[in-house]
Amino acid sequence: MDKNELWENFCENGRVSDYLLYRRCVNSTEKTELEKFDENNGIRPCDTGAEYR
Repeated sequence: MDKNELWENFCENGRVSDYLLYRRCVNSTEKTELEKFDENNGIRPCDTGAEYR
């Protein structure tokens, strides 16, 4: 399930367990995005450094 489906399940049921599953999914997604950012030493593809020249 993706985070949107998990959120919809939580909205329908209102169960704490559904919300915790949603948060776990969101946190794991954020972590992988941050890991990708760290692999490039914090440099994004759009950061050319041209504004500092």
